[in-house]
Amino acid sequence: MLTLKQLQSEMLPEINQALLHFVDSIFPDRQSELNQIFLYHLGLDDKSNDQGKRIRPLLVSICAKGAGCDWRKALPAAVALEILHNFSLIHDDIEDNGQIRRGQPAVWMRWGLAEGLNAGDAMFAAGFEALSALRISFSSEIVLDAVRLFSATSLRLTEGQHMDIGFEKQQKIGIEEYYRMIGGKTAALLAACCQMGALLAGRGTDTQQTYHLFGHNLGMAFQVYDDWLGIWGNQQETGKSTSGDLVEGKKTLPMLIGLLQSERFAERLTHGAIQPDETEQLAHWLHEDGVEASVKNSFQKWSDETQHALSGLDCEAESKSALAELVQILIERNK
Repeated sequence: MLTLKQLQSEMLPEINQALLHFVDSIFPDRQSELNQIFLYHLGLDDKSNDQGKRIRPLLVSICAKGAGCDWRKALPAAVALEILHNFSLIHDDIEDNGQIRRGQPAVWMRWGLAEGLNAGDAMFAAGFEALSALRISFSSEIVLDAVRLFSATSLRLTEGQHMDIGFEKQQKIGIEEYYRMIGGKTAALLAACCQMGALLAGRGTDTQQTYHLFGHNLGMAFQVYDDWLGIWGNQQETGKSTSGDLVEGKKTLPMLIGLLQSERFAERLTHGAIQPDETEQLAHWLHEDGVEASVKNSFQKWSDETQHALSGLDCEAESKSALAELVQILIERNK
């Protein structure tokens, strides 16, 4: 039985090659600035050493295989969903004033705001172009369903980002509102990747929904854990500042629960922005006042839901085992 590592070694080179081939097909002039921006942002240019984890195309490929589809025929969908993810990152960096992405200047910092916006728009449109290549191997009905899933996911993704931006101006945000936000911004894309695999395998609506639910729960657990890392993670291991979320006032789950459970934390926030030299003390308060435990409980809930959804997947054993390994990596990661 192939392990996740063996599947990754088989799938990732072909995913990266398919991405490279696709970019060159839409911008055949290697000197084209859009070609260069796409390759730079996707980690496919000669100078990049971080391509990201490719979690989304890997999920498409493994789920397609597990549901009974030749995963290589599903590569156009894997490419399309990775392109959609990277479109969202370009625009997120602009909207959040994020200057660094994967250890190098964000697209808008290197090429300017106008070019960054335009490149993001181009990458969004490119996702649909990549998806259209499914017509070579699949029926018109399946291709149309894939486009509908892709479009609906795009709307959920941007709706989640819209909520996240709006949170910056709101003083009080409910926990359920937060879950709806990450359900769009983070979980919707992982859910679509898993469902896409089942869809391309010709599985029915009920089976597709079980794959969708698995991806959704995984995305929720992933984001809650990411929020925990942003305050209590090991900065040397994560490479992510454990003061950034507090200093920037991000409406993460620890922040929202902290406002409800920690009077001293809530009181401190009434006196203006948090300074970097305060974050260690505030993190300690949040721990003492039970906020960290509440965040961990939320994570455990979504982690348990992920495991439950995985156990119910109609999926061949090798792929199911690989998905179980991938879940453990994503929700027990250090970064």
